[in-house]
Amino acid sequence: MKLKDKVCIVTGAARGIGEGIARRYVAEGAYVAIADLQLDAATETAEALSEMGPGRAMGVAMDVTSEAAVNAGVARVVEEWGGVDVLVANAGIQIVHRIEEFPFEDWKKVLAIHLDGAFLTSKACIPHMYRRKSGSIILMGSAHSKEASPLKAAYVTAKHG
Repeated sequence: MKLKDKVCIVTGAARGIGEGIARRYVAEGAYVAIADLQLDAATETAEALSEMGPGRAMGVAMDVTSEAAVNAGVARVVEEWGGVDVLVANAGIQIVHRIEEFPFEDWKKVLAIHLDGAFLTSKACIPHMYRRKSGSIILMGSAHSKEASPLKAAYVTAKHG
């Protein structure tokens, strides 16, 4: 990969797949914002990854369903590191119910995190990428992007989106 000195934002990166992506990016020399709903967890992960180097990481509080929170998080990254080169819209959850028993509030929550989160983070990062005349946006998919699951209607819908 060619990530040395690139500024990257990875959502949902305090743990799981997002942390793995961030770990690889830091190992490649990138500056990585660990954007997560849980600032304490994001900061802890960022500190551990920064020690590993050669890149650096910082924790950023980000609720990807809130335009104000996304804009504030991206602004913090830009203030600290001067721009954005890569966005990995990774934040996501699964809530499992049979569709006929799926609470509408849970349905909306899953779609908001996956779809609104991808939209809001892209919207906030693109102007900074335009200024640099380059950038990459990676939207995370799943096997459920192509295959339904009887207990994961909202997740499958979000991944299709």
